[in-house]
Amino acid sequence: MQRTNKYLLWLLAPLLLAACERDFNIEVDMGPPRLIVEAYVNNLLPLYNYVVLSRSQDYYSADLDNVPVSGATVTITEGTVQADRSIRWDTANRAVMQELALPRFDLSLLPGVYLDRRLANTPNRALIGKPGKSYLLEIEESGKKYSAITTIPQPVPIDSLTNGNVFLEYDDDGVGMYKSRITVHFQDPDTIGNAQLYFWRHQDNRAYFGWGGMHTNRFTPNTDEKVNGEYLHITHSNGFALTDTVVYYLASVERKVYNFWDSYNKARDNGGPFSTPVNLLSTIQGPDVIGSFSGFGMSTKTHVVQ
Repeated sequence: MQRTNKYLLWLLAPLLLAACERDFNIEVDMGPPRLIVEAYVNNLLPLYNYVVLSRSQDYYSADLDNVPVSGATVTITEGTVQADRSIRWDTANRAVMQELALPRFDLSLLPGVYLDRRLANTPNRALIGKPGKSYLLEIEESGKKYSAITTIPQPVPIDSLTNGNVFLEYDDDGVGMYKSRITVHFQDPDTIGNAQLYFWRHQDNRAYFGWGGMHTNRFTPNTDEKVNGEYLHITHSNGFALTDTVVYYLASVERKVYNFWDSYNKARDNGGPFSTPVNLLSTIQGPDVIGSFSGFGMSTKTHVVQ
């Protein structure tokens, strides 16, 4: 029996590999089609350093799905911030990103998804982000050039994960399951401007690939304007089944990255493609483009819900 792979990408979510279904349900404006860029670099998971390219449809098109963009030239180059705040780019640390057919995806090509080509043959040499380093994303597609820069912040260590508030939750078939809520405990750095995103793997999403395939609590934003330098205890509203094993990721991000995803979440809550447009705070430079290049400085812990 052939195994079905699934991968979920925020700007192309949900996406089922076997059926190639795509749904980006935010209409950013009534203008021409745009290139949509979803790009990541992180310090823990080489397979999760990827770039997704798609093109939005015309506002008046009967097809509201985005179209994956194949055949683009995509690179990510590592750089070091100098004393004068300029960045020295190291071409020896340049990753060439390609659409790949990897064993993780049953050797099926993911259209519009670009990964470090070294993952195919020398995965131990594949792109892995370094905290404190900057990264330059460059894209050339249909004769047009696009770019973005992100810096990976220092990860904030997770002190501990605890759970409590056990409750009984029923599914659509009336079957009940005892669940609990997780609290993450960590020390906010004593520097203003920190921001975090949260992700977790558990029994409901282990089959999925992509940051959009991990669960997250987009209704629990965290910046440190009012809690700078404090010890934080953040309880997520999501329920986790008792005895489930949860792999939790705390991702420190630049404020511009946080601002993009915050604007995206607000747009996603805005009611769909024909609602009032919301201004997405894109970090990508170039003509008719929107999206983000997100650098994640991640720490992680595993927790068994009891």
